Amino acid sequence: MVVGLISAASACWLGDYQPPTGHAGGPAQGREVHCGDDTCGPSEVCCLEQDNASSAACTAADACMLFPIPCDDPDDCAHLGGVCCGLWDESASRYTAVECSGACSSSDRVPICRLDNDADCPTGRHCKEERLFGPGFGFCAP
Repeated sequence: MVVGLISAASACWLGDYQPPTGHAGGPAQGREVHCGDDTCGPSEVCCLEQDNASSAACTAADACMLFPIPCDDPDDCAHLGGVCCGLWDESASRYTAVECSGACSSSDRVPICRLDNDADCPTGRHCKEERLFGPGFGFCAP
């Protein structure tokens, strides 16, 4: 599993990836981040320990002492430019952060998507399962 994940994540460099049409702009109040069996509200993040999906819980960003995930698709980031990026550390085989950004513009920045929603990904990429974050999360891969 890790080898496939590393290969997929490292193959995801997309240059200056911009969000699909219709995702940029707009208010933040519609933001919903899926988190285990819950959906986090606009002022919450999904807080979890990578590789331990059962630890997932919605919480305030400043209360998360594990790994905060503020977005799971471009819609969650519309207020900040429209792209949800996972910052991938190839040597550690882990993400160092997930954040909203204007672009995923280097090889260590992977677009995050809702599982099986290819519309969240750039043309020619598909949303593949991201097991480090638990059910429902994906990343854009060839």
